[in-house]
Amino acid sequence: MLHGDSKILEVARDASRVLRETRIDGAVIGGVAVVLHGYVRTTIDVDVFVPERAADFAAAITREGFRFDRSRREFVKGDVPIHIVTLDQLGSPPLRRKTIDNVLTVSLGDLITMKLRSGSRSVLRSIDLADVIGLIRAHRLTSTFAGRIDKSVRAEFRTLVRAVRSGG
Repeated sequence: MLHGDSKILEVARDASRVLRETRIDGAVIGGVAVVLHGYVRTTIDVDVFVPERAADFAAAITREGFRFDRSRREFVKGDVPIHIVTLDQLGSPPLRRKTIDNVLTVSLGDLITMKLRSGSRSVLRSIDLADVIGLIRAHRLTSTFAGRIDKSVRAEFRTLVRAVRSGG
């Protein structure tokens, strides 16, 4: 869980500051974004979407005290891992950014779109579907919210909303 002074939240703020300072069009995604958008769950890392200039971002966070762990292929600050997520990994870019608690993240609609895409591709990513269900509950979303997510995942979103509303 993230609290106002948690190490994970501080790393997400640091990454956001670097994105702003370097003018790289990225955003914190993943579990940190889910928590910032109101569904409380645990997370152990910070995922940062960097559609372009990933090498520039990597160099910038290294200058900020992050170290690269070659064996795990991740950056680390203190004991908090940070993963750079590229456009190739994500599939399509989020359209809108939002700053919450000094963390540059994505809009709720974009976050749900990303989570539905990921959760639909692999049973091993069922946490992503659980995140969407948690966000539906936390925001009391209805099927009308489907207009704010990508068309490719709207049917699945509506199915989850119906399941949550029916208690099933």
